[in-house]
Parts: sequence; structure tokens; C-alpha cells
Amino acid sequence: MNRSRHGTLMGLYDRDYAYEGQGRPGFGNPFTNGGSLPSGMSGMSGWSINTWIIVINVAVFFVGILLAGFMRTPQGQPVHILTEWGHFSTYSALIQKQVWRFITFQFLHAGFLHILFNMLGLYWFGPQVEKHLGSRRYLAFYLLCGCAGACLYLLLNVAGQMVGRPMPFLLVNNPKTPLIGASAGVFGVLFALAYLRPNQTITLLLMLIIPVTMKIRTLAYGLAALALVTVYMAAPGSNAGGEAGHLGGAMLGALLIRYPKTLNWALWIPLDRLKRRGHHAFGQFHGSVYQRPDSAGTRHVENRRYGSKGDSGSSSGRRGGGGYFAGFGRSSPDSAANEAEIDRILSKIATQGLHSLTDKERKTLKKATDDKRRE
Repeated sequence: MNRSRHGTLMGLYDRDYAYEGQGRPGFGNPFTNGGSLPSGMSGMSGWSINTWIIVINVAVFFVGILLAGFMRTPQGQPVHILTEWGHFSTYSALIQKQVWRFITFQFLHAGFLHILFNMLGLYWFGPQVEKHLGSRRYLAFYLLCGCAGACLYLLLNVAGQMVGRPMPFLLVNNPKTPLIGASAGVFGVLFALAYLRPNQTITLLLMLIIPVTMKIRTLAYGLAALALVTVYMAAPGSNAGGEAGHLGGAMLGALLIRYPKTLNWALWIPLDRLKRRGHHAFGQFHGSVYQRPDSAGTRHVENRRYGSKGDSGSSSGRRGGGGYFAGFGRSSPDSAANEAEIDRILSKIATQGLHSLTDKERKTLKKATDDKRRE
């Protein structure tokens, strides 16, 4: 099983973080930052990809439980039909050529603690990585890391079957052994964050009692070392197959985050359409993800992470009844042009990530932020 069996992780964001290094990501708008889970369906169209991944995983988990309650063998045992259809194994990949399992296994979990730890990992580690890469590239990044975990497991299992006897780093388990879980993707996200913010600290509660504070980089390398030792020993009854998946996800994540332009093909993903379909699947649809018309019929780019025209309520990065930039420079044609430029930059951040900004765009956004703070 591809399952995370480590100590409970608590309280990732121990210090403030904001745009370009100050403030607290993931604890602003719960729908766009991905750091907080949504409390209703009215803002589904603005959820981050990280939030969607968490919600889909949880939904699949509970649907699987419901189906298992209705479907049983003649002996009365529950039939986990989603796991049967979606798990990954060497046999299903090579012999049956069921390539969809490279994706579907990432959304299946063996039990409550399995999904809890994986989703907590995404909840804590995902927002900053998504903010850096942009939504489309983050989606591709996450799924590719999961696929990399399956590929490394497949490689080591095939090698183990060819050798036919236990050896370090070879998996000699049955080729039909199922591999499930999101942790390969989560490890990729963790190693990406370890590269982006290696010195950011996290407090773990080991055994839910003992608080231990360490750097993100230390956590990532420590978990990788544990996985490496487990795969090396490949002891009977161990989670060597799952740890192989962790290592595969971690390695690809560490590589892709250093070369994010290799994910530029993902900018063509029809994310708006996918989100709309997801919205229909969970509840009523309230509008486009990135755009909505105002009363004058013009369209303004929305980026709820920083606030935008028409946002209401209060959250990190937003002030008053509107978004952080709501009402910014509306008294003259020049200020209207500035507002349009800010909207364009925020849209670019939402789709391509912070690192895609030019120096000029960064200065423009910083100036707008400083001006707003002085008001």
C-alpha cells in the first residue's frame, strides 16, 4: 500500500508569510489559497486546485465506503469496487495495459488514517507550491509526481520478479499487489516546498504528544531517508512498495520544481471547463472561475488570493467590503489603466505562477500594494 505511516504533522505555518516572502499563505481565502477547506458550495468556482484535489480524494473515499456497504461477496465480505477498478499494480499496468491506473490509484486510500495524513500533507504543503507554479502547472506537477511513484514501484517490482530472490532495493512481492494512495504526489509537493522554502519551520506532534520543530528541508530529507532504508531492506510485511512510490514522487518533484518551464505545456489544460464540471458534480454553478461581468458589462479578472473587484467579507489580503485592490485608482483614466494592469498581472499569477512575472510587473504590483497600504 502506498501509505504514509509517519508521525502526525501539525502546524506547518509557524511564521507569517505574504507576497514575496511576508505573510501567511494558505490561510487567506479558503477557496483560492488551498490552505483552508471550504465551508460551503457557493465559492466552488474559485477553489484552488489544491483544494479540489483534497475534496475529490475525500469524496472518493466516502463513496467507496458507501459502495462497500451495499456490495458484498457471497461470504458477506465487503467489495471495495473503486479499489478494484482503480488500484495500480505491476500486473494491471504491464499485462492488462490499463494505463488509467497511473492516475486513479492516486485518489484511493486504505483507511481513515491513510487519507488523513495524505490530505493534511496537501493542506499544509500544497498552497505555496501551487502559488509558485500556477494552478495548471501545479495540477500537472502533482499528477506526474504520483505517476513517477507508480513507475518506480513498477521498475523495482519487475526487477525483483526477474531476479527471483530478495535483494536490496528490489521488490519481490506479488505483481498483483495493489498500490494505492496520494502520498507519491504529496512527497513531490513536500520536496518542491523544501526547495522553495528550505528554512521554513514546521512543528510536528510525534505520537500526538511530543512537539518537535524542524525545517521543511529536514523533514523532507528525513522522510526520504526513512523511505530509502525501508526499500533497501524490503523486509516482509514492511511498506517497501509504498515507500518506493514515495521516493519516485519525491525525486520527480525535486526535479520539476527546479525546471518549472518543463510544465508549460500544462498551460493549455482547460482548467475553467474542468472546474465548472466539478462544480456541477458537487452543487450549483455560480459563474466562471476567473471572470465575471460587473454591472457595467465589463469583465474583471478575479484572483481571490489577493482580492478583486466584487469580493466581500474579510480574509487575509482583503480589506473592507471589497477585495484588496477593490476601488484601486477609480478616479481617473490613468488609475483605470492601472487597475486593468493590476488585473492582468493577478490573472497571470493565477495561471502561470509568481515566478512568471517580469521585473516590471513585480514592481507594478509592489507599488500598488504599497499605495493601498498607505490609504
